[in-house]
Amino acid sequence: MPPSPPPAARTVPLAAWLAVPPLFGLLAIWLGQDASWDLCNYHFYNPYAWLHGRMGFDVAPAQVATFYNPLLHLPFYLIVERLPPRAVGFLLGTLQGMNFPLLWGIGLALIPKSTGSTPRDAAFLSAVAALLGMLGAGQISELGTTFGDNLLSLPLLAALSLLLRAPPSPIPAAVAGLLCGIAAGLKQPMAVYAVGFCAAFFFRNDPFGRRILLALCFGLGVLAGIALSGGFWLVEMAQRFGNPLFPYFNQLFHSPWAAVADYRDARFIPASWGEALASPLYFALMPRKLAEVVFRDLRLPLLFLLLLTLLGRALHGRCRPDRPPRSGTSDAALRYLTGAGLISYLVWLKLFAIFRYAMLLEMLAPLGIFLAIARLTPTGRFRRPAWSAAALLILLTVVPADWGRVPWSGGYFGVQPPPLAEPLRTMVLMTGHEPSAYLIPFFPPTVRFLRIQSYFTGPTAQPNAFDRQMRRDIDGHEGPIFVLFRSYEVETTRNALRHFGLALAPQPAMTIQTHFETNPLYPLHFCAVERQGGAAPSGKDLP
Repeated sequence: MPPSPPPAARTVPLAAWLAVPPLFGLLAIWLGQDASWDLCNYHFYNPYAWLHGRMGFDVAPAQVATFYNPLLHLPFYLIVERLPPRAVGFLLGTLQGMNFPLLWGIGLALIPKSTGSTPRDAAFLSAVAALLGMLGAGQISELGTTFGDNLLSLPLLAALSLLLRAPPSPIPAAVAGLLCGIAAGLKQPMAVYAVGFCAAFFFRNDPFGRRILLALCFGLGVLAGIALSGGFWLVEMAQRFGNPLFPYFNQLFHSPWAAVADYRDARFIPASWGEALASPLYFALMPRKLAEVVFRDLRLPLLFLLLLTLLGRALHGRCRPDRPPRSGTSDAALRYLTGAGLISYLVWLKLFAIFRYAMLLEMLAPLGIFLAIARLTPTGRFRRPAWSAAALLILLTVVPADWGRVPWSGGYFGVQPPPLAEPLRTMVLMTGHEPSAYLIPFFPPTVRFLRIQSYFTGPTAQPNAFDRQMRRDIDGHEGPIFVLFRSYEVETTRNALRHFGLALAPQPAMTIQTHFETNPLYPLHFCAVERQGGAAPSGKDLP
């Protein structure tokens, strides 16, 4: 039996749970308030709309994202309503900091037997790997934000902790599947990890029948988890639009409410095998191939090169023939972790290749690097220098992404809605592609919002059911009509209004002030609209 770890090593995980996460909450405050595109578009609006029954009342104000499961962002909406902004950021950062002890625990499950380290050294090395996992370009960029990738990593890491136990059994596999399914039900891209974790059972050296049993139990758990966290939304989308994944994969469901298309964001998916093979290097050299913003992180490229080195050494027979093969618990767990990471990466690359969705791989990469170095240095002579060099290289070269932040203020959004003379009869049209649905909760609840032009609805030769519904609603509306748009989208707005027989009214536009509007060159305009035939204002009439 391995020696029992000393008391200091045994108490490390408890200290990690209690002391470290609040430090990430403080870091979130230091980084500034989240003002990302997705927050402005749907993270705040969707839970508001769900709680107030606005599906069908508003029409696609958050564009495609209007139809995402609101449950993930419901806690954020509720705490924003009740707490000051800095408290919101601290709570989010602290909760996201819970990834640290989970990563630490996974390291403690693998490092001692995989590296031959003493319990104290293994605890330290696991802590370093966990800290590096928390200081990646993606994790730092999302700290204190509402994207959810580093929140849904919590059930995924908890699932991985269960699956690395030995010997594996059906019940832990089912519970792990349940956790992965909950994550996938809340945010569909997390399903790539459910696929990877399930396929990784076949990387283990257990009897084949047992691997089948474990994968089956895990898969059933995934289905139960999806039903638990997202089943209600799948049913509602199916009942309303005839597509449970609406609007995605509509080429299969043919809902009249959307185009016959899959609606996936395919901008970053590799166009060739060459790009796919080079994709790990993009994290360091060509970040624009993985994200809309610039970042840099060497951990995945470094892990990729180390794994290639291990593969090359194995193929060329560089291992001593008299050396007994590795076996046992640590090898099985390591094989599982390698398979889970590899399959998840390949599925991610095929379906999305979007930087943010690789958050879990980013967190686990430092641990993978340490384990790969241990395999490449069996004598241990160069391990410590190699581990130190890898850690410093990752830390000194990382450049976090910037999704948009603003200074903290007294109110999270600071929206000052324009005065409305007849809120009971007012309709607001939305145009352009800029996110602005976060404004809706600050208007009187009787005001309807219709997105007459966006990347989901708008003037087209083949209007969907939403376009036809909005034409009927606009034609039959008898109260005031306004239009909301970004100032540089004046011509786009005029064209969209013209399609519905409308024009900008001659009175000057109002400007909506919010805490997020930090660029005075492109303010949000709120203009009155009249039936076509009235005079439209010239550009000089717009402030």
